Amino acid sequence: MCHLVTLLVALATLIAAPRGLAGEPTLVVIVHPSRVEPLTTADVARIFLRKRRFWADGAPIIPLNGEVESAARQLFTARVLGGDGSYLVQYWNEQYFVGVFPPAVLSSSAAVRRYVATDRDAIGYVEAEEADDSVRVALRLE
Repeated sequence: MCHLVTLLVALATLIAAPRGLAGEPTLVVIVHPSRVEPLTTADVARIFLRKRRFWADGAPIIPLNGEVESAARQLFTARVLGGDGSYLVQYWNEQYFVGVFPPAVLSSSAAVRRYVATDRDAIGYVEAEEADDSVRVALRLE
């Protein structure tokens, strides 16, 4: 009986847990609060591959990446850009020769959030619990 109760409590905890807590964290794509344009995963991929370079109002988009080794960057790469990102080295080498540079890399999620909060043209990603009222969540990546 004790094992059955323990099993039921464990199952209830798993069912009630928000998606992402049991395994990988939920990431959110963040923009300045004044940006209200809806974004899809495909839009975000195009932005971070620098295939889409301007907001709807004509302002240049400033995409911000986390450090290469960070868990958030690895999850973002897998969920948005596909795979482990090993192909990105070749991709950016090719883009460099036509004058397209990869997104800027910031040292922490807090730095990404602060930058996005102060620059209307910036876009970045952080773990969901790191987003606050200083930014707008444009897309959840679960």
